[in-house]
Amino acid sequence: MIDLKLASLMSSKLCHDVIGPIGAICNGAELVADDGNEDMRAEALRLISESAGEASARLQFYRLAFGLAGSMGQDISIREARSLSRDLMSFGKVRLDWPDEAGGAEMLPKDVVKILCNVLVVASGALPRGGELKVTGDVSGGNWSFMFRAEGMRALLREDVTYILQNGYNEADLTAQNVGVQYLMALCENNNVDLVIQEMDENQVSLAVRSG
Repeated sequence: MIDLKLASLMSSKLCHDVIGPIGAICNGAELVADDGNEDMRAEALRLISESAGEASARLQFYRLAFGLAGSMGQDISIREARSLSRDLMSFGKVRLDWPDEAGGAEMLPKDVVKILCNVLVVASGALPRGGELKVTGDVSGGNWSFMFRAEGMRALLREDVTYILQNGYNEADLTAQNVGVQYLMALCENNNVDLVIQEMDENQVSLAVRSG
């Protein structure tokens, strides 16, 4: 029997992540429909607009990070990943500092770009209280390397996330809580990509990823 656990858990994760902004849109629509004062209607319209923007940013980022993104071709510009990442992170507590010079507009294989997007998700998860995520890196010929540095109060990777980053993908240990990092490590193993925890202390977590 083919085990579909990874696909099922990833589907559940993505649905969970977009339920929040979509639910907020529904709540805003209900407020607009109710007979209320103009201030309430204006607030409801603001909520709808912001939540629709967040839902759109999430779905476009997820299409690249987790889907086939077939229309983008086999090689994707780092500029595309950077732009979608900026849009996604603009709605959270973590500030993203990914300058244009970090990768420029270089083209990389689709799976490599997916890996960069997923490292960003894992690194930002180390900042539950908010903070700044800095991305540096470059591409030279067929080689590339990037650093994702999460800085903020009590920056920390969960114990299970740390274990998976250090030991790689393990289907037997898949759970709804760790499916994102498990997917990342499966991508790394399939593409001979090295991902290591470069540094981890009370206020900083750094993940380094490079071509193998």
